Amino acid sequence: MTPEENVTNEPAIRRARLRVAYHGAAFHGFAANDDVTTVEGVLEEAIATITRGKVEISTAGRTDAGVHARGQIITVDIPASTQLSALVRSINGMCGPHVAVSDAEWVENDFDARHSATWRRYRYTVLNTPEPNPLLTDRAWHVWNPMSLPLMNLACDALHGEQDFTAFCRKPDVPEGAPELSMNRRVFEAKWTDEGEGLLVFEIRANAFCHQMVRSIVGFLVDVGLRKRPPSDTRFVMASRNRQHGSPVAPAHGLVLWDVGYDGVRVHTPTFGGRTVN
Repeated sequence: MTPEENVTNEPAIRRARLRVAYHGAAFHGFAANDDVTTVEGVLEEAIATITRGKVEISTAGRTDAGVHARGQIITVDIPASTQLSALVRSINGMCGPHVAVSDAEWVENDFDARHSATWRRYRYTVLNTPEPNPLLTDRAWHVWNPMSLPLMNLACDALHGEQDFTAFCRKPDVPEGAPELSMNRRVFEAKWTDEGEGLLVFEIRANAFCHQMVRSIVGFLVDVGLRKRPPSDTRFVMASRNRQHGSPVAPAHGLVLWDVGYDGVRVHTPTFGGRTVN
């Protein structure tokens, strides 16, 4: 075959990385679903319309329905002739105000929003005041009884390091005969801070998170703060590997995927079958 015969009309394709923010109340989670409106669904539709071709997004994390994001990261393969600044303007025009993209850049083809990430950071906001704040109705969990920040931070100590978080994770369905997925995750940071005016913020950074992990931990820690259980219960609950430990799962609307890191060494979390899961 001559070089002339090998020429096609297909455009050259490059991989782009974008930062995504969204208000989760408008969506049934991030992952695409034909039956409901999702963040991934509206983004793929917008990018496909702009670039005039089918696209598939890779994302650093699949957030649940109602969860927000400030620094979600996606990668997508699009025509190399695309002007990224124009792409950002067009996506924001089609998807705003509930979804906004920024910081678009070209990356190498082996970079992947999910598989190249070394850590993810989430923040959860609790409004701890006697009265609710209407302006925070969809962004913070209102807990009116006084909570103890020192007790909650004491309970956080046992969360650090690589451990089995089965007690704080909703296990995915596994096909019969398939290996059970590991709930091991490595937590680098976990702490509460007082932001003033009754706003208590929990921040946690880990190599990866399993389903409902952050919200389950927050619900448990709020019980500690309300003195319904002692801080020492963290180790007991973790060791039990039993999700039925008595504390609630915190509401989705207080949770934000804050940012994603690509620095340092990626920590793998193997399944019992030897594969990895993030």
